[in-house]
Amino acid sequence: MAVIVAEHALKHGLTESEIVYAWENYVRMQQRPAPDEEYIAAVGCTRSGDMVQMVAVVVEDGYLIIHAMAPPTTKVLRELGMAR
Repeated sequence: MAVIVAEHALKHGLTESEIVYAWENYVRMQQRPAPDEEYIAAVGCTRSGDMVQMVAVVVEDGYLIIHAMAPPTTKVLRELGMAR
């Protein structure tokens, strides 16, 4: 499936290639709970090993990443079962 990075996802300083790499090399990924079940939350790593938090939606051709930032927030790490 294709990975498309929305322009808005670039606002935190990550490049498109860093985001795509992190998405393709995710550590954890899951559908968000109601009422946000149309979103997928993920944490992945860049080539340099930086952890990246991402949010995407499923589109006809694949995934549209609408948010990406590094480092991940504690809230997202907890949501994905990666923090206490």
